[in-house]
Amino acid sequence: MEPFRFHVFVCDQQKPEGVPCCSAHGSAKVIEALRREIVTHGLEDDVQITGCGSLGLCEHGPNMVVYPEGIWYSGVTPADVPEIVESHFQQEAPVERLARTDAAAMRSEVLANRARWLAAQRAK
Repeated sequence: MEPFRFHVFVCDQQKPEGVPCCSAHGSAKVIEALRREIVTHGLEDDVQITGCGSLGLCEHGPNMVVYPEGIWYSGVTPADVPEIVESHFQQEAPVERLARTDAAAMRSEVLANRARWLAAQRAK
């Protein structure tokens, strides 16, 4: 049983200057817009928003994952938030233009980013 109808994880990872990350792409503004829009539509009891660390798709941020379906969104802007709230959270229809659907490509990208991060950590 899910405590909320939807649980949204939004990457807000901060990385050093020049390293791609969701915070550098404006994830804090996306989180603010999501929280505002959720309240505007009276969905506070249905949708939980959680800021999180890296989701691994750093070059395409801001990124978010919506559960329980496991829908991944990339390149989300504050302007996209009303559409996500209305379409996904109210009508239960994911926003296809923002959704990442190629699981193999996402996994490959996440693993490559993880390997780069580990190599950088070892080099320190």
